[in-house]
Amino acid sequence: MREIHLKWTAETVANSEYAPISKIAHSLEVLGHLDIGEKGIRQLILPHFCEGKGVEDLNDVPFLTVESELGGSGSGHLVVWNSHPLSIAAIHFSDIHIMPPYTYGGDGITLTVRGVPAGVSNFLKICRQLLPPDVVKVVEMGDNKSMIESILTPRQIECVKIAAASGYYDHPKQIKLRELSELMKIPRSTLQEHLNRAELAMMKWSSEQMDSE
Repeated sequence: MREIHLKWTAETVANSEYAPISKIAHSLEVLGHLDIGEKGIRQLILPHFCEGKGVEDLNDVPFLTVESELGGSGSGHLVVWNSHPLSIAAIHFSDIHIMPPYTYGGDGITLTVRGVPAGVSNFLKICRQLLPPDVVKVVEMGDNKSMIESILTPRQIECVKIAAASGYYDHPKQIKLRELSELMKIPRSTLQEHLNRAELAMMKWSSEQMDSE
C-alpha cells in the first residue's frame, strides 16, 4: 500500500483551469464523496469564500454545479457536482482512493491518494499531464504487524496476545482477569493497566483510520 500527498500552490492554481475558483473561495474543503459517475463526482464541501463572494458565484466555475445548500444560505455545507478533468481521471482508477478531507481553491490544492503502488504511480502520471503538482510526498504504508507495533508497546502486545489466546475476549469469557494474571505471573492491577492502555490505543487508532476513509 502506498500513499502520496500532492500539493499545488496558489500561484499554480491561479494559472490553471482552477483559476475561476481563486477569486471566489480561499478553499473548498471536500468532506466526502456522495456519488461517483462517469462524468464527475458529487462532493460534500465546506466553502471558505473570499470577501463579497457566495454560493451563487460557484456556478460561474465551468466544472462546478451547486446542487444544494445545507445548514443555511451561504454559511453551511454544500453539495456540488465536480466535473474537472482531474476529478474524472481519478474515477477511472479502481485501485486508488482519494482521501477526504482535501481542499482546492485560491489558497492552492492539497490532495492525499492511497492505493496499490502501480495505481498511485499511474494516477501521478495523469496529474503531471493535466496539472503538474508542485510538491509530491510519497509514503510507504506498513503492513498490519508494523502498524500495531507502532501504537503498542512490546509488553502490551504480549498481554493482548496471551489474553486473546486464553479466551479473555471471548463471549462469554473463557478466563477471568485474576486467572490470566496468575497465568502470566504478573499482578492483576498491572495486567489490567496493560490491557486497558492497549485497548484504548487500538480504539483510538481504529477511529482515526475510519475518519481518514
